Amino acid sequence: MNVKRSSSWRELLLTLMWGFVLVPPGSGGVPPDYWIINLLTFAILILMWLEREFGWLETLAALLVSFSLCVPMGTVAAVMACPWLLVRSWHAVLALRERQNVCLTCSRVFPAIGAAWLVAHRANWTPWGFDPLIVLLTAAHFHHAGFTLPLMAGLNAQARPSALTNFSCIAILAGVPLVAAGITCTHFGVLRLVEPIGATILVLGALGVAVAQMQRGFEREHCPLVRTGFLISGVSLFAAMLLALGFGLRFVIPHFALTMPQMWAIHGTLNAFGFGLCGILAWRGVKR
Repeated sequence: MNVKRSSSWRELLLTLMWGFVLVPPGSGGVPPDYWIINLLTFAILILMWLEREFGWLETLAALLVSFSLCVPMGTVAAVMACPWLLVRSWHAVLALRERQNVCLTCSRVFPAIGAAWLVAHRANWTPWGFDPLIVLLTAAHFHHAGFTLPLMAGLNAQARPSALTNFSCIAILAGVPLVAAGITCTHFGVLRLVEPIGATILVLGALGVAVAQMQRGFEREHCPLVRTGFLISGVSLFAAMLLALGFGLRFVIPHFALTMPQMWAIHGTLNAFGFGLCGILAWRGVKR
């Protein structure tokens, strides 16, 4: 995680852009994907900037893809989203060349997959016949679970190597693509067990990260603010992943699953603000 001196103008631009996206539409009611779009832009404009401060080209790409989410789907929106795909693809190439911790590498590779799905969504493409909402959720999945989870898992494995942190890394690296594959299998009506198996593996890995984050919160060498950030991050992830487990096992134990709108409202919010934001800020405090 790079912690550089803040570039106030870029930070202000990105924050104002997210505030612009956050404002609900003035007429016609709030669309069903309103909060998903806000969580997605929050990951792009805030979380990714906090983890690795953007240069001007990255800032421009982030602003353009955010604007693309505010205009109707089509060619113009897709073209505006393409620079973000190029930026994330370049970061993925650089991460693979650096050959660092595998989880930290994947935290820069998975968002490139999310950016590709985001371009597809803005172009109003429906790969393999998926509903546009599922395409958007896939883009959000790889910008959140594909970014913050392997990032925190890798940082914990670097800071305190142990059986727990190593298991978390392995489970998350397997779980993120398995969940995506499971959703695809469910869509085509084949191998329905892949999704609950993938969700269970991912949840177990994420629970390990939650425990590791909470352990960081009890380390006395950190200041109270950093410790609080770690604790909030760990507790939020723990709660969010219990909800994810219930949803992933909905075909096996249907009574414990939230509806999809409830999932992105509660699970998504816990992951973005509780786990992601507080966790990244806590790690920035440790690096300082």
